[in-house]
Amino acid sequence: MENSIENIWKNGNHGNIKNIDFYNRESKLWFQQILKYLNKDNMSLIPVGLLILGMLLLYQEFLAAGLAFGFLFFLFLLNKNTISKLKNIKPSDDVQHYMKTNQIFIKNQKRNYIILTGLIIPLFMLVELWLVFNDSEVYLNTIANISVIKKIIFAVFMYLAIGGISLFAYLSSTEAIYGKLLKKLDEIVSDFETENK
Repeated sequence: MENSIENIWKNGNHGNIKNIDFYNRESKLWFQQILKYLNKDNMSLIPVGLLILGMLLLYQEFLAAGLAFGFLFFLFLLNKNTISKLKNIKPSDDVQHYMKTNQIFIKNQKRNYIILTGLIIPLFMLVELWLVFNDSEVYLNTIANISVIKKIIFAVFMYLAIGGISLFAYLSSTEAIYGKLLKKLDEIVSDFETENK
C-alpha cells in the first residue's frame, strides 16, 4: 500500500517524471473522479427542478413554470454536452499531452460557466421574478408606481445583485467540489512542464 497512487501523491513523490506508470494510473484515477462529480452535479438538477416546478405549479404560475423547466433542461443538456466532450478527450501514451488537453478544456469550460452564471442566469432570474410577482400586491403598490427611469435603475441593481450572488455561488461550490481535483491536475501538468525545461 505504500506505493499506492494516493500515498505517492500525499508523500510528494510524484516529482519523478520517469515514474510514467504512476502518471498513467493517476491520470485515469483523476478522469474517473472528475466524471463522477460532474455526473452527480448534473443529476442534482433533477430534484431541484422538480421542487421549483412543483412550487410554481402549486401557485398556478404556469408561464414561469414553463420558463423554469426550459432553462433547467437547457442547463442539463449543457452539462451533458460538457461531460460528453470531456469523455471524447481520449487517453494516449503521451500523458503530458492528455492531461494538458484536459486542463485547457476545463479552463475554457470554467470561463464559459462564469459567463453563464454571471450574465445569463441573472437575466433569467430577473424575468422569472417578474413573471411571478408582476401581479402581486407588493409589486403593484411599489415598483409599478415608480417612474420608468427608476424601474430601469431597480432592474439593473437586481441584475447585478443576482449576478454577484450567482457568480459567488458558482465559484465557491466549484472550489468546494472540484478544488482538489483541479489542483491535482495542475500539479501533474506542472511536473511535466518542469521536467521538460
